[in-house]
Amino acid sequence: MLGEGPAIVNPGTGGILGVAMTTFTRGLSGFLTILTLGAGCSQVPTYMVSPAKGQTPQQMDNDKFDCNLQAQKQTDYNPDKSLTNGALVGLLAGGALGAGLGAAAGVSAGIVGTGASVGAIAGGGLGATLAGPYLNDKDLNQTQRAYYACLETRGYTLTR
Repeated sequence: MLGEGPAIVNPGTGGILGVAMTTFTRGLSGFLTILTLGAGCSQVPTYMVSPAKGQTPQQMDNDKFDCNLQAQKQTDYNPDKSLTNGALVGLLAGGALGAGLGAAAGVSAGIVGTGASVGAIAGGGLGATLAGPYLNDKDLNQTQRAYYACLETRGYTLTR
């Protein structure tokens, strides 16, 4: 009959590594939730730019473009590349740290390679998630200030 065999609903967690990874994953999910909520609160102010000296819409677009390039050169910051570069740095550093921690957790269970693999994947993902936005926003405020200052010198008014 179908109901006579032993039912294994929840198999074992794999020893100390399974317990450690379960605890790590639960703590990580809470931390990422808090981080995601905090990341939504940007510290960079945005302004409405309007012509104060009768500039045409075409002139305003040209000035915005020129001021954007000038601000990026002045602060040595490119927002298009900073997110990718930050994510790559975080991926490598987090992956290395995660592999070390995972290998250390796997020593007692005799599965060092598996622990290192799991740790590298988790650490790399976390590192890319944290470092990418951090390095992207690090110099953004300074670049925004330079951008808006350039527009003010060209005769535009800024309102929040």
